[in-house]
Amino acid sequence: MPVLYNSAILSLVLAVAMAGGAVANPYEGLFAPPSPTGSTPEAPLTAAWSYPETVTPYPSTATPDEAPLMLESPTLAEPIPAGEEVGASDPEAVDVTVEVEAEPRWYYPSYWIQLPGWDTAVELGINGSSGTSDSFSIRTGGYLKRESDSRKVDFNIYLNRTQANGVETQNNAQMKFRHDWLLPESPWTVYGQTQLYYDRFQAFDLNMNLNGGLGYRVVDEDWLKLTGSFGAGTYREFGGPDDEWVPEAQFGFDYEQKLSETQKLTASLDYYPEWEDFSQYRMLTEIAWEVELATPSNVSLKFAANNRHDSDPQGANPNNFNYSVLLLWKL
Repeated sequence: MPVLYNSAILSLVLAVAMAGGAVANPYEGLFAPPSPTGSTPEAPLTAAWSYPETVTPYPSTATPDEAPLMLESPTLAEPIPAGEEVGASDPEAVDVTVEVEAEPRWYYPSYWIQLPGWDTAVELGINGSSGTSDSFSIRTGGYLKRESDSRKVDFNIYLNRTQANGVETQNNAQMKFRHDWLLPESPWTVYGQTQLYYDRFQAFDLNMNLNGGLGYRVVDEDWLKLTGSFGAGTYREFGGPDDEWVPEAQFGFDYEQKLSETQKLTASLDYYPEWEDFSQYRMLTEIAWEVELATPSNVSLKFAANNRHDSDPQGANPNNFNYSVLLLWKL
C-alpha cells in the first residue's frame, strides 16, 4: 500500500507540472506534422527515459498466423522436373538414363547367330497337295547385306524344287554376290559381281558370269534408292554346247522404296548382251513386296517373282519364271 500511494502522488505531481509547463511532455513532437520546406524543425524535448518502440503489423492485438514463405524467384518457384533432382552432396549432379538392350530369347536366330552390323534373313515357302494328284513345292533362301560409308555388300541365294506325282518338275538354284566401293562425296561407285545359276532342266550344268563396272546412285534417300550400273565381263555355260568364256556387256538398275513403315518394294534388272552380237543376250528381272508382321516383329510376308530370259536357250524354254509367297525371317 505505501508503494501504490507514493506512485499515485508522483504521477499527480508530474501531471500538474506538465500542465504548468515546468516539465516537457516526453511524447511531444513524436507525431508532429512535418515542417515547411526550407525550415529547420526544432528538436523535440525528450525525457531522460522513453518507452521502447513497437511495430504492430496487424490492427488486432491477437497474434496472427505465420505467413507462408513466398518464393519470388521464378526459377526457384518452378517445380524440379522428374529425373533432374539433385542430391544435397552434389548440387550439380545430372540424372543419366542408361538403356540396356534386352537379350533376344532362345527361339530368335540372333540368339545363336551373332553378326553385328549385318542385315541377315532366311526365307521359306512351301506348297503341296495330295489326293487325285500329289505335288510338293518348296522355295528357300536367304541374304546377307551390309553397308557403310565406304562400301556396300550384297549376297543372296535361293533354291526352288517341285515334285508332281513323284516326278521332279523343277529344280534350280542361284547365288549372287555384289560388292560396291562407294566413292567419298560422290554418287559414283565401282562394283564387282559374280553369279552362279544351276537348272536341272537347262542344256548346261552351271552358268557363271563375272562382271565389273561403274554404278551411279540416282536417288539415295532413306525411303527411296535407285542405282544404275554399266560395265563389262564374261560368262560361261559349263557342260553346255558352247562351253567357253564369252565376253559380254552389262547394264542394269536396282530399285528399293519404303511404301510405309511396314512395307517395302524392291526390283532389279540386269541385261547382258554379247559384245560380238547384241542380238544374243540374257536378261534377269526380279521384283518383291515385303510386309512386316506385327507379331513376331522379325517376320515379314514376302511376295516375289523373277524371270530369266535367254535368247539362245539351246532347245530349252527361253524363259524360266518363278513366283512365290514366302515368310522372311530376319536374324
